[in-house]
Amino acid sequence: MAVIEISRDAEVAIVMFNRPEVLNAVDEELRARFIDTMQALDADAGVRAVVITAAGNRAFSAGQDLDMALTLTADNVGDWFRKLKLFYGAVRDMTKPVVVALNGVAAGAGFQISLHSDLRIAHPGVRMSQPEVNAGIPSIVGSMIMREVIGLARTAEMALSCRFVGADEALSYGLINEIVPPEQVLPRAIERARELGAKPPTAMRLSRAWLRELTQPAYDAAIEAAVVIQREAFGTGEPQAAAQAFVARRSHTRTSQANSGATG
Repeated sequence: MAVIEISRDAEVAIVMFNRPEVLNAVDEELRARFIDTMQALDADAGVRAVVITAAGNRAFSAGQDLDMALTLTADNVGDWFRKLKLFYGAVRDMTKPVVVALNGVAAGAGFQISLHSDLRIAHPGVRMSQPEVNAGIPSIVGSMIMREVIGLARTAEMALSCRFVGADEALSYGLINEIVPPEQVLPRAIERARELGAKPPTAMRLSRAWLRELTQPAYDAAIEAAVVIQREAFGTGEPQAAAQAFVARRSHTRTSQANSGATG
């Protein structure tokens, strides 16, 4: 099963995260395939716009796969964050418009990559969160991205509380652009992508590039700060302990569900 599925609706390409069994969490394979896919679509003259969505109805993406966090140390976490920059860059650096169709939870890296898009379409059940502090991971890059969208005060509240923001609140913040019924999320995202893709492509490319440049110095600084800060955090073992606790809870839940099925 491919972790990235690609389809077309005329000049709109649809890119789907396809790991619904783990809430479309981002692992090494998904990240690499997504980067390659977005770069290929950007180079395809037949594609005028891209929609990003995800399989299933529970989550757009729950963020980084915490199984990966078990392998991270103070020595290698810097490389991980530089790879994360490439993942976000797959959307950030596009010359064509990008619309995200949110079909459930968008948290952590899933939340952050959605904020790099031009528009975000959601349904009333969508929830968004920046939960990294709960996982023992300082919120550095995510806070910088959020600040550009919702301002410093709301960024501090979301990053430090790690709470989930519902669709109505996310709309009022500017985290999403429209709320439609669940069955209309993808069609509406395609419609909006087609509207953007129909605009003069040179003006679109240059406008997206300038919007990116407005935040590029702060973004680059956040990545380099994250490399240093995350080394300290991972040196304490807090993120690894949080990941181990999560994996243990998940294993217990799966065992309980299996036993319930066997005896029910």
